[in-house]
Amino acid sequence: MDHEYIIAHADKSVMKISGLKVKGLNTKQLEEILSEKLHTFVRVIGVTGDNIEMDVYNIEPEQVRRNEKGLIESLVLTEGITVTDLTKMTCSDKIVEVNYDEIPAEPISACAMERWMKRP
Repeated sequence: MDHEYIIAHADKSVMKISGLKVKGLNTKQLEEILSEKLHTFVRVIGVTGDNIEMDVYNIEPEQVRRNEKGLIESLVLTEGITVTDLTKMTCSDKIVEVNYDEIPAEPISACAMERWMKRP
């Protein structure tokens, strides 16, 4: 069976805040607080006991990094998060756009969503 693969360009950066104490996190509240602070859409994509990873859409990574202190200070408003002295934030460069002619015939990453696509 032939498959067609579409790789979409999402104008987003990945932001990670580490050095936290996370227990019973209200992710919806966190997304609302950070979306209001950054004036854009934020989605929590990963949580552990000491860090949170998020997608941040339609904003330059430099804007996020410049606002680091304010973002970390606003985290204390979220239920389930305690900020520590070791708290720091990192933000990736934006996801890059790929020319359609350069898209490989098969998925090249180990992304869990793409694994099911490799089945015959």
